[in-house]
Amino acid sequence: MINKNNIHAITNSILLLALIVFGLYYCTNERKQELVYVDNIKLFNGFNMTKDIKTIEEAKIKKQGKELDSLYTKFQSIKDKEDVSSKSLQQQIAYKSKAFQELQDNYSHNLSNTIWNRLNGYIKEYAQTYSLKVVLGTSGNGNLMYGEKSIDFTNEVLEFSNQKYEGQH
Repeated sequence: MINKNNIHAITNSILLLALIVFGLYYCTNERKQELVYVDNIKLFNGFNMTKDIKTIEEAKIKKQGKELDSLYTKFQSIKDKEDVSSKSLQQQIAYKSKAFQELQDNYSHNLSNTIWNRLNGYIKEYAQTYSLKVVLGTSGNGNLMYGEKSIDFTNEVLEFSNQKYEGQH
């Protein structure tokens, strides 16, 4: 004869076995993301290093721009006079103008290269940490014209990168 305790034990065993089978099935057949994409523009602009460098470099550019404007204003007030100070001021303006242009050019070129070098290292580390095989970058101009939102990892990669940059990860 089967008593109630045996029925409960059998029922519990069957439920436990069913849970184990379900768990194994779910874990082994769970679709793992191996291909994801990030929005390059959102990633670049949201990266704390970008904000830090922009703050520092744009202050330098603004300061140098004001100095150049000041020289130009001074030159405008004495340009009609044909004296040595006018020619000297013209040379200073030419020199400062060239230096200002070089500062702006270096800023935009170096900013992009420096930040992308850092981000690429973080993206590689993120991909390796989370077993991603491919991380595509998109900017909406041809690299990736569409991707399902479920494989958009921009926010995750941005958060990871900012934590790495801030020394928190």
